[in-house]
Amino acid sequence: MRPGRKKETKGGVWPIAGIILIVPLVAGGGWWLQQQPLLDLSYFRLSEIQVRGNTHVATEEILSRLGIEAPANLLQVRLGELADRIAMHPWIRSASIRRQLPVGLIITVEERQPVGLLVTGKTYLLSGDAVILEEVKRSRTSDLPTVRATWRVAYSAGEPLEDRRLVGGLEIVRSLQDAPQLRKVREVTVEVDGNYILKTEGRVVRLGPAETLSQLDRLDVVLRHRGQGLESFTYVDLRFPGRVILKPLKKGG
Repeated sequence: MRPGRKKETKGGVWPIAGIILIVPLVAGGGWWLQQQPLLDLSYFRLSEIQVRGNTHVATEEILSRLGIEAPANLLQVRLGELADRIAMHPWIRSASIRRQLPVGLIITVEERQPVGLLVTGKTYLLSGDAVILEEVKRSRTSDLPTVRATWRVAYSAGEPLEDRRLVGGLEIVRSLQDAPQLRKVREVTVEVDGNYILKTEGRVVRLGPAETLSQLDRLDVVLRHRGQGLESFTYVDLRFPGRVILKPLKKGG
C-alpha cells in the first residue's frame, strides 16, 4: 500500500507544477514556448473572444480590427499589437487585452464620449479630449452644444483637434454647466482672431482668447456683487483684463 500511495502522490505533483510553469510563460508573451514547444500548442487554439466596455462601437467592428488569421494559437498572439489596432478606432480611447486560458481572449475598451458639435463648414461630433469622432448631420444631434468656427476647414474621423482657438471653444462649452448664468448658452462662435461670442436669449457675451474660464468667473463675481442676473443686460464684454463691460436693458424693454 505504501508504494502505491507514494506513486499517486508523485503523479499528482507534476500536473500542478506544469500549470505553475505555464502561467508565467503565458504572462510573458509565450516567447519561450514558441522557441521550445514542450506543450501541445494545438490545445491553446484561439476560439473565444469577449469584448467589454463598448457602447458606441459594435463588437463586430472591434473584432474586425484584430486581423487574426485562423487557426491562431492563444500563446502566440501579440496582445500589445492587437490592442494598438483597436485603439486606432476614433471612438476608442484605450484598449487592453488579456488571455483567458486555454482558448480565450478578453478585450476591454474605454470609449470616448461625445460632448459637443464642431461646425467648420461640415458638422463633426467632438469628444471631451478634443478628437473628431465622426461627421454627422446636425439635426441628428441637435441636443449637444456647438462650437462654430467663422472659417472653413475639413477634418477626418480620429483626428485630434489641435487648433487652440477651437480647443478653447470646447473648453468653454464644457464649462458652461458650471456657470449658472450661462447654462442656456448652446453655441460658442470662434472668431479668426481667437475671440469668442456666446449668445443666449438675445444677449451677447464676448470673451477674449486668453484665460477664458477666469473671464467667466469674473462675470459671475460682478453679477453677484450687483445682485443682478445676466437677463438684466443685453451685452457683456470680458475681453479686457480686469474689466467687465455691461450694457443694461433699456428701460421698459
